[in-house]
Amino acid sequence: MFNSQNIFVRNIPGSTIEEKASNLFKEVYSYDDLKTNLYRALVSEHNVNVLLVGPPATSKTLFIRCIQDNVKNCVPIDASNASGAGIIDKLYKNKNAKYILFDEIDKLKKNDQSNLLGLLESGEVNVTFKSQKIRFKMNNPIVFGTSNSKERLSKPLLSRFQTYYLPEYTDEEFMLVSENLLRSRFNFPSSISNMIAEKLLLNNEKDIRKVLQIAKLIRPKDSEVDVMSIIVTFLKYQGTEETEFN
Repeated sequence: MFNSQNIFVRNIPGSTIEEKASNLFKEVYSYDDLKTNLYRALVSEHNVNVLLVGPPATSKTLFIRCIQDNVKNCVPIDASNASGAGIIDKLYKNKNAKYILFDEIDKLKKNDQSNLLGLLESGEVNVTFKSQKIRFKMNNPIVFGTSNSKERLSKPLLSRFQTYYLPEYTDEEFMLVSENLLRSRFNFPSSISNMIAEKLLLNNEKDIRKVLQIAKLIRPKDSEVDVMSIIVTFLKYQGTEETEFN
């Protein structure tokens, strides 16, 4: 069964599920079949749990961002920067939310993963922190999560998700991903997106976050010389710390 309520912030064009899925996730390159399944999960009337697994430099986080930007009544949670108690508190304060978006859920400790089992099974949270019992129920929540791998996820947690594995993009695909994203979000020509992607690849940085960071510095009237100067300066001061794109 599918949710007939208007769950989206704005109208998603399309006369079929496939067309609507393609438009909802238009910033994500390829994965047309996966887009359809994720759209079906979003509009399902049941409590659905979806996990996107893959190494850095895939589009896991882009999928989550598309959902966050377009769906009403959702709670985003960055599991890499949240404590177990903090997550439960956020869920309690947003217990009427329909969608829960966990980025990097594999960063949670095993006991914090255990605290989510009831939520994933029935929408119920029943935990104890420092002798304080916290119990509440969410109404058929739909949960999306991302993870770099399944190795750090407990078997009980993993078993409650339908899991999709995304392979790392090749260099050629990274170019196409950058072009698709910057055309969709900023209406940039392919010449600009190619400049950014090529320079990042030469710098061994296959990182879509950095593509976006550079793109946000570019003005419509900038010349290619201006754009190249922005890219070179950006990369010059990056240092050696790696940034993962999940």
